Amino acid sequence: MSLLSSLLDHIPPTIAGADKQTMASRAPDRPRPVLISRVERPVQLPAAMYTNAAMATPEWRHTRDQYINHLMACRSCCAPTGRHCAAGADLRATYDRTPMESHQ
Repeated sequence: MSLLSSLLDHIPPTIAGADKQTMASRAPDRPRPVLISRVERPVQLPAAMYTNAAMATPEWRHTRDQYINHLMACRSCCAPTGRHCAAGADLRATYDRTPMESHQ
């Protein structure tokens, strides 16, 4: 026998969950939330209105590619912190000004 088993011999075993209260005994007079009716929310944008890079204008994609290629090569630019070199700042400004979708 080990030293640990001889120390634990005089302690009665515990039953899991015996000391926990049930949900009913905690708050019997507490009101329970009930779903009365389903809330209908209007769709904000139809499926055809989503804009992504695949549907963007060629000018926007070209400007985006120039900006990202510069970011990957330039050690002075850091996009998450907003720090850019002079060329990176110009590319970022051009990227921000270029419309992503064509207005028909």
